[in-house]
Amino acid sequence: AKCMVLDAARLRDAGQNVSTEASCAKMFATEMCGRVADRCVQIHGGAGYISEYAIERFYRDVRLFRLYEGTTQIQQMIIARNMIRAAS
Repeated sequence: AKCMVLDAARLRDAGQNVSTEASCAKMFATEMCGRVADRCVQIHGGAGYISEYAIERFYRDVRLFRLYEGTTQIQQMIIARNMIRAAS
């Protein structure tokens, strides 16, 4: 994900449109973060939902990452729209 962000930043510095790259980076990073949080809660079992553990806070925060600045579905639509434009 870090490489994707750095690549988008490099292209932006070169004056190019980076909406596809930015959407890909955002979608990939938030989905992977969500998977990690889901697995952490799974490993902790019921204790993963108890506020005494840091994973509970992380799990809630990660959910916001998926919604902030466009949901995964919106990012997919942006990527698809840009791919269709590039192909035509």
